[in-house]
Amino acid sequence: MGRGIAIALVSGLAFAMSGPFGKPLLAAGWNPAGMVLVRVWIAALVTLIPMLIAGRHRLATLRRAPLTVLAYGVLAVLAVQLAYFNAIAHMSVTVALLIEFSAPLVVVLYLWVRWGRRPSGTTALGAAVAVAGLIAVVGAASGGAVVTPVGLAWAVLSLFGLAAYFLLAEDGTRAEDAATGKGTVDQFALAVGGMVVGAVLLTLTALTGLTPVRVSTQPVILGELGTVPWWIPAVVVGAIATGLAYVAGIVAINMVGPTLASFLGFSEVIAAAAVAWLMLGEALTAVQIAGAVAIVAGVIAVKRGERAPARIAPANPHDGSRTPPVRTA
Repeated sequence: MGRGIAIALVSGLAFAMSGPFGKPLLAAGWNPAGMVLVRVWIAALVTLIPMLIAGRHRLATLRRAPLTVLAYGVLAVLAVQLAYFNAIAHMSVTVALLIEFSAPLVVVLYLWVRWGRRPSGTTALGAAVAVAGLIAVVGAASGGAVVTPVGLAWAVLSLFGLAAYFLLAEDGTRAEDAATGKGTVDQFALAVGGMVVGAVLLTLTALTGLTPVRVSTQPVILGELGTVPWWIPAVVVGAIATGLAYVAGIVAINMVGPTLASFLGFSEVIAAAAVAWLMLGEALTAVQIAGAVAIVAGVIAVKRGERAPARIAPANPHDGSRTPPVRTA
């Protein structure tokens, strides 16, 4: 499990790069749809090309569960990104983040209702502490909060998109189906296929005029790094904050389970604050540091709760208990 936690933290750190590197693009004239379109296409290409060269057998598994791949592309890739950037265009970033990062609670509730996976007391306590830490980290980042109905709707969509990211990554690659190959999709193939689906769908809506896209080739002011060509932050956001983040995330989810992985995703908020501090000069406050400590403590409690045997009934592999990760080699 230690390796899975490390990979989840890598995913969170990679996702955290999207804010500090994406915000300057928006300031340079890009709109949210334009940034999402470019980042998803870059991510799709940098992951698809190696897969075509050395992993075609992995891509072949996509045919086993096409609806899962489509749902992952629409919800976990396209909806969560497009909805979040549209949300912050209509409301405070603070509120949008708090709504989106409530996804772990949705994950816990879904596993409880759908599979009878009732969270232990330790898990519930850890969740409460982690959420309190999240509120402290994000809430201290800005003063007043602005909420609009349109922004709220986008933020809720990003919430369910993020929850789908954690749940579909596990459900689409269940290890207990590996013997028959029925319904099993390779972990890496699902990440690549989902990004290709998201990129193609957003391109189609852009070409038809349903999604207005605006990009710019003007130089970008990248904090302490000064003025750089537009493609530098675009490549970082696409290759690292999207490509690497999704691939590492999907592997981690299969290794530690969706509940723990979703709370480990709070590391993105901590990492984003740290990167913004180093790059953009946005210093961390004492409240944010205390909140980061609370998040870590809460995640540790969730991890301990996830190991509690009282919640697991091994007789039924579909009751929400964890299974070994899918072997991809």
